[in-house]
Amino acid sequence: MYCPFCGVKNTTGPTQCFVCGKKLPSLDAEAPVKPVPVRASGPVRERPAAPRPAHLGDRLIAVILDSVLLAALLLVAASAVWWHRLIIPPIAVAIGGTFAVIFLYYWLLEGAFGATLGKAIIGVRVGGVAGTTHGFGAAATRNAFRLVDGLPLYIPGFFVAVFSRSRRRLGDYVANAVVLDQPLSVGRRAAVTLLWLAFIGASIWGAVVLRPEWVEAVRSRVSS
Repeated sequence: MYCPFCGVKNTTGPTQCFVCGKKLPSLDAEAPVKPVPVRASGPVRERPAAPRPAHLGDRLIAVILDSVLLAALLLVAASAVWWHRLIIPPIAVAIGGTFAVIFLYYWLLEGAFGATLGKAIIGVRVGGVAGTTHGFGAAATRNAFRLVDGLPLYIPGFFVAVFSRSRRRLGDYVANAVVLDQPLSVGRRAAVTLLWLAFIGASIWGAVVLRPEWVEAVRSRVSS
């Protein structure tokens, strides 16, 4: 008979295999059966793909959405400054206030969540390169370089990103960051979009309350 363990043919007399030394079953006994591994039921879960660098078109749309929101925030900020009649040169208020609002908006949201409202709506976020984290320090460095990348009209940053392998602008290189694709679910994207609209609506309403004569001036120009 053949040994069920090593497969070598043995004579019918011995009770042990002369090769592996294991006990041979009797002729009327069933040969041991190796257990068959049972596969887990259900669909096989695939490992999620690594995030890819965001397209420049998506980043441009995110910048436009953020710019609309920032324009609304600057409008209510300008009306508040006018309302309090601060004794500060108007040019200094306009330039300093504009840069402060823009920097704080990008720095706080990207440092805390990795994305502004515009980026979240489009489905991109700012992350670290090669496993590094992107926190408030990196966000401050990245957005400080908007003075270099973003003036005028993001043209320098655009050309650097076009010739970059991972579409990184100069501020991304300095902060060791990269803008990645990270689409949100439909529910979260709808919530972020409503929040974006709410901020714009609240800012416009606040400007109208603080400076109602601006509305009258616009009406008079339109009617004329």
